[in-house]
Amino acid sequence: MSPVQRDLMICEFGRRLKLPYPMGLAEMLEESLEIYRQNFALLFGLALIPALLSTAFATIANLWLTLPRVRELELLLIATMVISYTLLLITAFIGYGAQIWAAGQIIVGKSVGFGEAWMAVLKRSGALLLTLLLAFFPMLVGLALCCVGVLITAVIFFAVLEQIVLLEGIAYFRAISRHVQLVYPNWEWARVLGFYLASYVIVMLAQILLGWAGMILPFVVEIGREALPLSAQLGIYTLGQLWQQLANAIVLPYWSVFLTLLYFDLRARREGHDLQVLLARWDELGSGAKKLWGHEARKTGQGTG
Repeated sequence: MSPVQRDLMICEFGRRLKLPYPMGLAEMLEESLEIYRQNFALLFGLALIPALLSTAFATIANLWLTLPRVRELELLLIATMVISYTLLLITAFIGYGAQIWAAGQIIVGKSVGFGEAWMAVLKRSGALLLTLLLAFFPMLVGLALCCVGVLITAVIFFAVLEQIVLLEGIAYFRAISRHVQLVYPNWEWARVLGFYLASYVIVMLAQILLGWAGMILPFVVEIGREALPLSAQLGIYTLGQLWQQLANAIVLPYWSVFLTLLYFDLRARREGHDLQVLLARWDELGSGAKKLWGHEARKTGQGTG
């Protein structure tokens, strides 16, 4: 079977057989939305817990900006702000990893539970964090090139690094080397960069549309600081943070699904991973699906022969 015949067959029956097959941008966006829609409760739930915790941490951090300046409490408030923002980043980091791991299991047709996703990420969180820190240093080389250089090095070293660590179980320099092997050859990084930027623009627009009130409310506090009582200021800050975090909880799982599909797309193009999954699941497929696959294989061969 030629590569063209294989691609035609995979694209025709990839969704029906739940294979992580190579996709174009439009199809990947559509497939990500379909996966997100079908698994909304799980993915939104995985994002909701970090969103609620982040609301609490951000509200505590904003006390330094909201409360009247008291010299005796200023250092304590600054320390509280630093700790709260650190916890906010850690919580968001783990929550995003849980979404990636769950999306990866869903894409390959495996069942996944809420607690199972959290435990899988917590077990790998240390290795994941250290791997991301190691990948950050070569990315800094892009700073010497300009903003475009940063984008290129970020794609080469970071685009689907979390997927590799969480779904393949490798970390540190092996994971970084594996990432470069998937993304860099044959100008594949340019395609990944285009997909990444296109999805990022869509996600950012969705976040702005859903979270506009959360961005406006802090300005209301600043404008009416003298007129509003302290309790009202804290309440508005909290409401604004909650609104923004809920908007993130709705939007970001879609992006995690998209980037995980992009990871499997790279593996399918570089390694034929979609066919590996098909062979591994061949015994699970019904006889009807096998006959259909064989019939289409023969028909495709005749049509391109």
